[in-house]
Amino acid sequence: MKKNFNWAKFRVSKTYLLILGISATLWFLIRVVPKPSRAKYPCMQAAAPIMSSFIIYIIGISASMFSYKKFKQSFQASRYWVGTAFLFLSIVSFAFIFLNDSKETIARAFVTVDETFPVASNDPIGEAKGLFPGRVVWVHDKDATNENFYPQEGSGDYWYDNSNTNEQVIKGMLSTALKEYTETDNSSDAWDAIFKSFNNSHGRGDVGYASGEKIAFKLNLTNSAGNPTEERMDATPQLVNAILNELINNVGVAASDITIGDPYRDFRDTYVDMVMSQFPDVNYVDGNGGNGVTKTVPSEDMVLKFSDKDKVSSLPQYYLDAAYFINIPCLKTHDVGGITLIAKNHQGSYLEDGMDPQGQSAYAMHYSLPGENMGTGEFRHTVDYMGHEETGGKGLIYIIDGIWGGENWEGWIKKFKSAPFSNDYPNSIFIGQDPVALESVGFDVLFEEYATDDDKQNYPIYYKEEIADMLSQCASSDYWPAGITYDPEGDGTPIGSLGVFEHWNNATDREYSRDLGSGDGVELNYYLTNGTSNKQVKASELNIASPNPFVNYTEFRKPANVSAHSKLEIYNIKGELVNTLDFNISDVIKWNGTSFGGNKIANGMYIYKINDTQTNTILSGKVLLEK
Repeated sequence: MKKNFNWAKFRVSKTYLLILGISATLWFLIRVVPKPSRAKYPCMQAAAPIMSSFIIYIIGISASMFSYKKFKQSFQASRYWVGTAFLFLSIVSFAFIFLNDSKETIARAFVTVDETFPVASNDPIGEAKGLFPGRVVWVHDKDATNENFYPQEGSGDYWYDNSNTNEQVIKGMLSTALKEYTETDNSSDAWDAIFKSFNNSHGRGDVGYASGEKIAFKLNLTNSAGNPTEERMDATPQLVNAILNELINNVGVAASDITIGDPYRDFRDTYVDMVMSQFPDVNYVDGNGGNGVTKTVPSEDMVLKFSDKDKVSSLPQYYLDAAYFINIPCLKTHDVGGITLIAKNHQGSYLEDGMDPQGQSAYAMHYSLPGENMGTGEFRHTVDYMGHEETGGKGLIYIIDGIWGGENWEGWIKKFKSAPFSNDYPNSIFIGQDPVALESVGFDVLFEEYATDDDKQNYPIYYKEEIADMLSQCASSDYWPAGITYDPEGDGTPIGSLGVFEHWNNATDREYSRDLGSGDGVELNYYLTNGTSNKQVKASELNIASPNPFVNYTEFRKPANVSAHSKLEIYNIKGELVNTLDFNISDVIKWNGTSFGGNKIANGMYIYKINDTQTNTILSGKVLLEK
C-alpha cells in the first residue's frame, strides 16, 4: 500500500543535497537543452527547484570561499577597509548557505496542481455522430466485480478470475447499454438499429447486417507484451465474451466472420482459456501466432499516412477485409498520452515500415502524444487514427471497458475514489457511436478521479490542455495546427468532424448540453443497475414528474427504490440550486414552479435530482415549465 510522506518536514543533508542536486541538474540539462518544451513536463518541474537550490548552494559556497580568501590577502597587504568588505561578504554568503540549507528543498519540488478543466463546461465543439447524435450510455453495476478483491503479486488470485468478475452481470449491463442507446426492447433490435445507423451514414442505405460481412475488433492487451503481467488490467475477458455472445447469438454473425485481438500483443493463455474456449470458431490474432491464434498479417501497402508527412504505416490486413470495426479500449490513464481510450488504443494498430509484428511497440509515434509534443495547436497523430477510413471510418460502435480501472499504460488496478464509484472499482461500460463524445465522457471521468485522488503522481493528466487540444482537433478543423491538413489516407481528401467534444457541467450532475436542452453536443445517459436484474433507475424514464411539461404545477412521485429520507432538488440549466423539497411527509411532492421562499421562477427547462443517501441512489431528469 502506498503511503503519503510529509516532505515538508524532511530536511536535506549537505551530502544528500549534493548528490540530488548534481543528478537533478544533469537530468534537466540532458532533457531540456535538446528540446526546450520539455521544461513544462511534470518531472522537469520537479527537478527544476532542486537544480536551482543546488546551483544557489554552489554559488554561495564559491562566493564565501572567494571572499574569505580576498579578506586574508587584503589584511596581509594592510588594506583593512577592503579586507573588512570581503569579510562582510564572506559572512553574508556563509549565512545564506546556512539558511538555505535548512529550507525544505524537496517540498519546493512539488508544484501546485491545477485541477481546473482546460475547457468551459457545456460549450460543444464539432458535429455529433450516431443513431442519436452525441449519445453516450454509461451503465454502472457495482456487482460486476468483487469489491473485496485486492491485487497482490504472486497470490494466484487475479482480477479476471470468475470469482472476481461476474460474467452474467456484465452480459446484463451490455444488454441494458445496447437497448438504452437505441431505445429498443431487445438486443436483436438494438443491433439492427446500430447497423442501420452505420450503413445509412456510409451511403449503403437503410440496411442491417448482411450475412458474410466481416467484423474486426481491436482489444487492449498491452500487458501481454514480453512476459505477461497478470496482476495488471487488460481487456476484461467476460466483457469480450458478452460482446461475442451478442453478435453471434443475437445478430446471427457467423463466428468465422469475426476477427479479434490486439494485433501486435499476445493473445495470451488467459484469453485462450476464457474466450477462445467459449467461441472456438472466431478468428484470433496477435503478433506471434500459435496456440490456435493467427499471426497478424500487415497490409502490403503503407495505407496510413500521417498528416505531418513524417511517417507511414501498414495496418492489419483483417482491418481492410472487414466491413465493420469495434474498438474496445480500457478505462485508464497514460504517462505520456494522459488518457488512453479510443484514439490511443490504435497505437496497437500502427506497424513501423519493415518491422515484424512480433517486435512492434509503436514507440516511434510517441513524439506527437500530449506528454511529448507540449502545448496546443500541435500535430496529434491520434487524430489520424480516429479519422482513417480503415479504423475510425469503419467504427460501428465503441465500447469503453470500465469494468476495472487502471493507472498509467501498465493498467495498475485500483479502486476509484470519485463519485459515483465511492472507493470501489469502476464497474462500468460506456457505449456509443460518436468516438469523440465517448472520449469526452471518459476524459471527464478520469479527470475527476485525478482531482479527487490525493496521490496525483499516479494520474498523468497534467497534459490536460494537450488532451483537450487533441479532442478539439478531432471535432473541428478550426483547431487544426497551422500547416497541417488531416488526410490519413493521403488521397487529398481531408477528414471532416469526427464527433463532438464537450465538458460536463459538474462532476455531481454530469450533464452535457443535450441533457440540459441547451445545445447539440453530448448526451449522457447514466444507468445504475442492480445485479442481474438490470433495473435501470434513470429518473426521466420513470415518469417521476407529471404533468411534464407543466403550467401550474407538477407532481413528483417517490420511486419505490428510494427511501423516505430522500430529498428532491431543483436546478436551473446553469446548475444553480432553485429549491429543495423532502419526501419524508408524503410519497408525492407537488411543485408549483417556485424557488426558496415561494417566489415564482422563470419559464424554461429545469433539472430535478433525487438524492437518497440511505440507499446511495441518485436519479435525475428534466421538467419544462411553460406559460
